[in-house]
Amino acid sequence: MWHEENRGQGRGRAAEPVTAQVAGGTAELEPDPDRPRGRTLLIDRAPQSHVDLDDPTHLEFSYQRRLGHIADLVAPPGKPVQVLHLGGGAFTLARYVGATRPRSVQ
Repeated sequence: MWHEENRGQGRGRAAEPVTAQVAGGTAELEPDPDRPRGRTLLIDRAPQSHVDLDDPTHLEFSYQRRLGHIADLVAPPGKPVQVLHLGGGAFTLARYVGATRPRSVQ
């Protein structure tokens, strides 16, 4: 389970990775040393996604930035859009759309 994401936070200790077996292999949420509540999702040690729990507009990976840019071009800033996400990763793009385009249908 991913409920341990804040383990060690607030007590002067850095967050620790959390690991779980999933259908695709071994999933791990690894803390980002540059962002206190940033996490990278890895499957079998291959980076898949990144999320900053404090900043839903932060898109770390280039593929996330490209897809975020597309969402930004689809309609005027702040206007809701309709989005279908295939795969969730760390739900970074869903959080981005929710933060930048409130009332969007996802």
